[in-house]
Amino acid sequence: MDALKEYLPPAKGYLPYYMVVTSVLAFGNVIQNYVTLHFSRRLYNGQFVPNPSLAAKSDAFDPEDSTQKLLPATSASNPKGARTQDQVTPLAGRLFGTYTLVSAIVRVYAAYYLHLAPVYQIAFWTYVVAFMHFGSEFAFYKTAYLGPITTTFFFATVGIAWMASQYSFYVEA
Repeated sequence: MDALKEYLPPAKGYLPYYMVVTSVLAFGNVIQNYVTLHFSRRLYNGQFVPNPSLAAKSDAFDPEDSTQKLLPATSASNPKGARTQDQVTPLAGRLFGTYTLVSAIVRVYAAYYLHLAPVYQIAFWTYVVAFMHFGSEFAFYKTAYLGPITTTFFFATVGIAWMASQYSFYVEA
């Protein structure tokens, strides 16, 4: 255990350790996102169909460029059981993995430098962005299932609350 201690953040309190743990978990998620889409597909409502309410292609509009080009596949949106599309593509997996890697790097770095206000604030925002991403995918876009994202909500909420309430404890004036 003492050998491990020399690599852990020397800062006061437990927040730096929390940040290291969430980063280690994130590094695992990064590998997963680059290797398979299986787990990401469990987070997101898999199947979608083309949105029939979009205008036809014209010189001013291309429905393929619209962020609303797909709707969740339901009996109403896909009454004839047409072929559906999955929004979790290899590209989406790699993008998500890359974002997660950047967040993990920021949090690990911040765990060692929480006394610096800009580093603390940037790390705080990684939790806010994660919370907002999954929250909007669940509540606004309706593309995520609540069950699988509950863990992410938990870690992001704890990170946000902890960092917001302990700012003056860690950051040196």
